[in-house]
Amino acid sequence: MNRKPITCLRLLVLCCVAALLSPVPLSAQKEPAKTAERAPIVLGPDDSIHVLALNCEEISKEWRIGQTGDVNFPLIGRIRLAGLTLEEAEQVISKQLKRYLKDPQVTVYAGEVRSSPVTVAGAVDKPGRYQISSGSTLFAVLIQAGGPKNSGSTVTVKRSLARGNLTGPNVRIDGGGEFALAEFDMKTVLDGPEGPGSNGNFKLEPFDIVTVAPAAAGRFVHITGEVTRPSHVELVTQESVSLMKLIAMAGGLTRTASASKTMIIHVTDDGVQTSTSVVDVKKIMDGKSKDLDLTAGDVVMVPTSKTKTVTTMLTATAITAGLTAAIYSLIHY
Repeated sequence: MNRKPITCLRLLVLCCVAALLSPVPLSAQKEPAKTAERAPIVLGPDDSIHVLALNCEEISKEWRIGQTGDVNFPLIGRIRLAGLTLEEAEQVISKQLKRYLKDPQVTVYAGEVRSSPVTVAGAVDKPGRYQISSGSTLFAVLIQAGGPKNSGSTVTVKRSLARGNLTGPNVRIDGGGEFALAEFDMKTVLDGPEGPGSNGNFKLEPFDIVTVAPAAAGRFVHITGEVTRPSHVELVTQESVSLMKLIAMAGGLTRTASASKTMIIHVTDDGVQTSTSVVDVKKIMDGKSKDLDLTAGDVVMVPTSKTKTVTTMLTATAITAGLTAAIYSLIHY
């Protein structure tokens, strides 16, 4: 930033004028644009401020705080402003101006704030970095990021221990001992009776990382073929469902079902068929064989007695490949 050099003669003139003149009403000074409003922020490197100092044009302008946290003002020299509030910055500048002005009056407004970012990641509408002011809450930042989108049930706040610890019952330290993590149930953040939930007012600090967990992928077991109602069962709280229960939920077998040749295929989330087995459901129903537990990704196919046997079907490579693709589409329907 270009500045006029301050000569000794000019400095002397300024001091004399300041001693003789009474302060001019504050309204006579040029005010910054309305976008530069006062805000409860803590200043940091790369922030800009607007300074209004009565009877001191040299200082009354916009300034950018340097990477070292200082501003090099005319007359009063280099002053560290990083870490100060706007009110504290006013006091520091006024104190230095007392060497040259009688009863200096200084007002500092926030300009462009770049030093207080938080990162919002995960299942939100607009993930990214957002500037916060002092006292910004978890609820407010989530709303600023557009709110949760296809989210799960939790939101996590991560903070570097070098910048301070987190407080609360659900705080833990990561394995490396560098970060504190606090996990909240999303309902306790968003669903208050008239606004934020009980944890929505959790105070964030600059450089915190807020992560909204995505919705968990559905865990399903499918049944198709010769059953009354081909369908699927979602494993919400349980890890498995029995074969007999799955068949019962599908309305049972049809009259044309070839129960002894029932096929169970396991397909991964990527659509890869990892195992195939043939079971005799009739023996299980008659109590001659043990029931089977099915897990997420299992697909039960009950063939009809009027079609080819399962063995014949499996020998046809093209049919098997097409079957796998059909199952993958079924799982992700």
